[in-house]
Amino acid sequence: MDSKGVLIGIIVLLLAGGAYWFINNSKAAAPEAVQTGTETAQTPQSAQAKMSPEAGRAVGKWKSTDDAKFTREFRADGTVTDTYEGDASATANGTWSQVVDVTAEPFQFPAVGGATFLKLVLDGQTYYFSVSADTTADKLVLVHLSGRGNILSFTRVN
Repeated sequence: MDSKGVLIGIIVLLLAGGAYWFINNSKAAAPEAVQTGTETAQTPQSAQAKMSPEAGRAVGKWKSTDDAKFTREFRADGTVTDTYEGDASATANGTWSQVVDVTAEPFQFPAVGGATFLKLVLDGQTYYFSVSADTTADKLVLVHLSGRGNILSFTRVN
């Protein structure tokens, strides 16, 4: 074998070894996940680290401005609960997260630069929302993207 062949062989081995190292280290550096039903949610630490200030404002308990009996509570641990006063069967539990990579979701997001998107999985059903620019510390406005595009407005309870 000539020196050219040896050099090419060494380069191929180095590239293969580098690819193996990269793949294994990127898996180790991935955020730890918690399995919840059929969905995977990030741990609170990793979810909080990637969350934008707009999405972080959602944490808390919110009462609908359209129907005072409806409340939605976003918890910092990535869980969400919808309740309807007087109807315990209407309670829905699930997870929520900020959509960081829209290409990783099986949903066609609108082309809105700088928008903050939320994903809610309630009782096995997935919903996508955009956080409106009208959102403040005491007012949460969500545009329901996976439905009819209706706007949900809430005021902070706590």
